[in-house]
Amino acid sequence: LNTNTKFWLVGAKPNLSDIASVKAALAGLTIGVSAGTGGTPTRHFDGSNEPPVVLPGTPGTPFVLTSNHLGTARIGSSLFYRGKEIGRITNVTFSAPDAFRIDTFVFAPFDNLIRPGAAFWVSSLLQVALTDRGLTTNLEHAGALLGGGVDVDLPDNIAASPPSPAGASFVLYPTQDEALVGPTGPQVSYSFRFDGAAGDLSAGAAVRLRGFRVGAVQSVELEMDPHTGAVSSLVKAVLYPQKLHVSEPAAKADATAWRAATNVAVMRLLGRGFRAQLVQKPPLVGVYVVNLEQIRQATPVSLGGGDFPLIPSAEPSGGFDEITGQVNQLLAKLNQVPIAAIGRDLHQTTSRLAQLTSSPQVASSLKHLDSTLTQVDQMMTEIQPQVGPLVTKLNQAAGELAGTVAAARGVLGGSNASQDANLPAAILQLSEAARSIRSLADYLGRHPEALLRGKSKDKGE
Repeated sequence: LNTNTKFWLVGAKPNLSDIASVKAALAGLTIGVSAGTGGTPTRHFDGSNEPPVVLPGTPGTPFVLTSNHLGTARIGSSLFYRGKEIGRITNVTFSAPDAFRIDTFVFAPFDNLIRPGAAFWVSSLLQVALTDRGLTTNLEHAGALLGGGVDVDLPDNIAASPPSPAGASFVLYPTQDEALVGPTGPQVSYSFRFDGAAGDLSAGAAVRLRGFRVGAVQSVELEMDPHTGAVSSLVKAVLYPQKLHVSEPAAKADATAWRAATNVAVMRLLGRGFRAQLVQKPPLVGVYVVNLEQIRQATPVSLGGGDFPLIPSAEPSGGFDEITGQVNQLLAKLNQVPIAAIGRDLHQTTSRLAQLTSSPQVASSLKHLDSTLTQVDQMMTEIQPQVGPLVTKLNQAAGELAGTVAAARGVLGGSNASQDANLPAAILQLSEAARSIRSLADYLGRHPEALLRGKSKDKGE
């Protein structure tokens, strides 16, 4: 017992995240005590109505979070790293009319995870959001439902950085998406004008360059030209110079210097053909965002002036109008395909094939050919084949093959040579087979010894 010893009432203020306090509230209050180390002996203590969030002597490191929105975070809320409780919120105070200071304590050894660039955001039991990245759902731990909480994670590019020192400060963001974007730094105002339907573009929507968030929408206004009646939408937004890799001016707090430096970066983008487009991600069902897209062969443009310089847009502006245009282009291409002519040609081809396969002339020719080839095969398998009869049979087979081809051509409408290109491949193969058999018969007639010795390798043979 010394001056660092702590006493408190258990159950005086029941908390659903602390089951012991609920039991004590029902069964009767008890007194909790934490032994002190390093203090001077004493016998008088001032007790507390609430238990300490972190018991004295617990190993770990304190850190500070700053935010303008607490959400469910409060004193005693847990810090979670991928579902694992690694710390607690120890105190919450006002640091400005619209800002909070949140003191946290991360238990060892998890305090080594906290590094410069770590992302902190307010936990919720179930997060369902339809963003420009698609439909996302996130089911949190039950502890966040009972006592609120804060999630922390490390972006891949800082995993190898050294741990942050005690007392290091971080920003607490309302959502995970904002936390992963990270610090935005100074903000410079711009505007966009779209002829398409931009009424569903909400404040806070992203301004993206090649998929990276480089700004946010502030407001959307409907405009109508009093002379022509033309309707358009004026979108006011802010760009983050640091996300555009704008060099920091000498006067860091000078808004005019940031404006001039950011205008130079935007003009470079315009010179390379980048224009603002209103798109919906995912198409048809997603949220609207402003994309800075590079347009091929874009005409030269300049940046507008004023407090909200106008960044030129490219039309069509995307979303449903762009999808409808793509569908119309596809239908136009399909209309150019001669489907009716292809159908007539296919019907004519199948009709001729059916006529060919059902022709009695072709069937009779194939029957005689099969018989002849069977006799040739029998003669070739004899021990001492007779060259004369074999050559005769080969010539007969060649003749019957030629007759089959002629019959097929006759069925298809004539035997003119100009019709060969329309004959089925089988008829062409029969013609080649007839020529090959006739060549074999001629060779055997001149060289009967080839049946015993094989074909001669002499030149010209």
